[in-house]
Amino acid sequence: MSEIIGYPLGWVMWLMYQITHNYAWAIILFTLITKILLFPLSVKQQKSSAAMTAFQPKLEKLKKQYANNQQKLQEEQMKLYSEEGINPMASCLPLFIQFPILYGIFDVVYRPITHIIRAGKDVIAQATEITRGIFTANGGAVPSYFEARPEIYIVKEVQKNPGAFAELNNPEFVEKISDFNNKLFGVVDLGDIPTFHPEVWNAASILLMMIPVMSGLIQLVMTIYTQIRSKKMNPDAPSMAGMNVMFYIMPLFSVWIAFKYPAGIGFYWTMSSLFSLIQSVVLYHVYTPEYVASLVEKDKQKRKKKNRPGMMERYQQLLDEQMAQNGGKSPSRSGAVTAKVSSDDDDGSSDVKLSKAKQKEYERALIREARRRQAEKYGDEFIDDDD
Repeated sequence: MSEIIGYPLGWVMWLMYQITHNYAWAIILFTLITKILLFPLSVKQQKSSAAMTAFQPKLEKLKKQYANNQQKLQEEQMKLYSEEGINPMASCLPLFIQFPILYGIFDVVYRPITHIIRAGKDVIAQATEITRGIFTANGGAVPSYFEARPEIYIVKEVQKNPGAFAELNNPEFVEKISDFNNKLFGVVDLGDIPTFHPEVWNAASILLMMIPVMSGLIQLVMTIYTQIRSKKMNPDAPSMAGMNVMFYIMPLFSVWIAFKYPAGIGFYWTMSSLFSLIQSVVLYHVYTPEYVASLVEKDKQKRKKKNRPGMMERYQQLLDEQMAQNGGKSPSRSGAVTAKVSSDDDDGSSDVKLSKAKQKEYERALIREARRRQAEKYGDEFIDDDD
C-alpha cells in the first residue's frame, strides 16, 4: 500500500526538490501543498465539529429522556440528526485521507534514490549489494534496518565514500547521490533515526532528537487549544474523560513514532502538525457558533428547495420504512423478530416467530426492499448486491 501511494507522492516530492534543491524544504512545501489541497475538507470538518458542539445539549437531553430505552434513544437521535441536517461522521473524512498520505511519506523517505534521484531498479540493486559488502567487510554486521531501508544506507555510504561504488560504472548515479542535500539546517541527516543515546553529543544529534519532541509538543498545543475552543463554544457540554485521554495519547504516540523511524517522517509530522495548528486557529476564528448555526439553517433550506433530503434524512426514512414493514419493530432489535405472514385458516394474518437464520433473511429482505423504494423515489439506480 505504501508503495502504491508513494509513487504519486514521490513525483510531487521530486518536483519540490527540483525547486528547492533541499530535502527538508521539499518536505515543507509538500506538506503545505497537501494542506492546501485538503483545506476544503478541513473546512467541512471544522463546520461539522462546530455544529456537533452546538448540537450536544440536545443530544444530552435525549440521553436523559431515554436513559432506560437504548433502542428508542437511537431512533430519536437519528431523527434529531435528520431534522438538524447534521452528519456525525463528516468530521472523520480528513483523518481517513491523511493516513494514506502518511503511508506514502514513509515510502518516499525510505526510498529517496527511487523517488528523488530517480535511479533505475538495476542500479539500486547493485548499489545495495555493494553497500552490504561494505558492512560485512572485515567481519562487520549488516545494520538491523538495512533490508527495510537499503536506499537510506546507500545514500550515507556513497556520500561518505563515493570511491567504493566505482565498480557500478555509473558516475552519474554516484554524483547525483553525492550532491543529494538531505540535511536539515545543513547538519541534520533526515535519514537518521533520532535517539536519546547518540554516539556523540553535538548540534546535529541535539537537533535530531528535538524533531520528535517538537512533533509531540505541537500536537499537544493543538489538542489543548481545541479543547479550550470547544469548551468556550459549548460550556455546558459534559466532560468526555475517555475521549480526552485519547487526545493526549496521540501526541505521545507521535513522539514514539518519530523516535522509531527516520527523521524525515518526524519532520513531516512536525510540519503537518504546525500547519494544522495554524489552520485550526483560523477556522475556529471564522466558524463561530452563530456562523455555524446560520450555515446549518441555509443547508436545510437548500434541501427543502431541492426537495431532496440529506444523507441522515434518507437514512431515517429508510429506517422508518423498515420499521413500518416490520410492524413497528426495528430490524436491528435484539431477540426474535415477529413477522406478519398469510394464514390459510383465516382471511387475516398471524404472527410467526422466526428462527435466527430466517430472521436475518427477513431483515435483509426488508432492507433490500426499502433501498429499492428509496432508489425509485429519488431517481437513483438500484443495484441489488445482497448475495
